[in-house]
Amino acid sequence: MERAFPHTQEVQEGEFAFGQDFQRFMTEYAWGAVWGRGNLTDRERHMVTLGILAALGREREFEGHVRATRQTGGSPRDLSDVLHQVAVYAGVPAALSGVNAAQPVYDTQEE
Repeated sequence: MERAFPHTQEVQEGEFAFGQDFQRFMTEYAWGAVWGRGNLTDRERHMVTLGILAALGREREFEGHVRATRQTGGSPRDLSDVLHQVAVYAGVPAALSGVNAAQPVYDTQEE
């Protein structure tokens, strides 16, 4: 299942032998079973995921999911709203880290 994460195919078939088994697990479980559940759209799931990653301070994963919002329809305005929620419920530093991680992604997309 590729969904919004085409890099998973590269890891499974590429030269990252050590991570292949784990990536297969993540593809089947997280992006298959969890992302494949019915009621939320991929865009909505992405916004939830981004909020959680920002709150947890997982900047690398956050940045990757910001990139992937191109495939799921999430907009910079959507992410801004999510980060405002993060600021209130997880703290301003967590939200600001999200802003700082997203900015280079959006700068690159505008070029």
